[in-house]
Amino acid sequence: MAEVRLRSLSPDDWTIFRALRLRALSLHPGFYSGRFEDAEARPAEEWQEMLDGQGKRIFGLFDGETLIGITAVFTCRDDPSGRTGVFAMSFIEPDYRGKGYAYLYYKARIDFGVSYTPWTRLSVSHRADNEPSKRAILRHGFVFTGQKKKDWPDGKRLDELMYELDLVRLRSIS
Repeated sequence: MAEVRLRSLSPDDWTIFRALRLRALSLHPGFYSGRFEDAEARPAEEWQEMLDGQGKRIFGLFDGETLIGITAVFTCRDDPSGRTGVFAMSFIEPDYRGKGYAYLYYKARIDFGVSYTPWTRLSVSHRADNEPSKRAILRHGFVFTGQKKKDWPDGKRLDELMYELDLVRLRSIS
């Protein structure tokens, strides 16, 4: 194993990003909002646009030159004010899980949220049966805000648990 590091992905990284995103969707179809079939059909331009950094940031976790994980923070499309950033797409290759790399994901996304001044809060959610996500979310200071039933892409109907982090407060203490 080489040095594992996290960096922002750019539009030039779209092919490796696409490959790992499709792998994540195929391995865990119920844990993401997107569906494998829709992502697979997406044209190259859409993959590149996701990586343009405009109101969003997608990070890649690398072991040497090999992409082993992805995570993202986007402007929440459900907030018409544009003041909410939402965490999404977190995936780490199975052989690399349980080694503390989720900490890098949270640190990078929270740091980006603090620096991206249009946002006043960050939101994240997880499926009720995803205990590792719940533990990571709570460990990083997010506060539970509610839950709702959701039909997941794998056909299961489970609660989605939602959390927020107050960026205004975080900026005032940093």
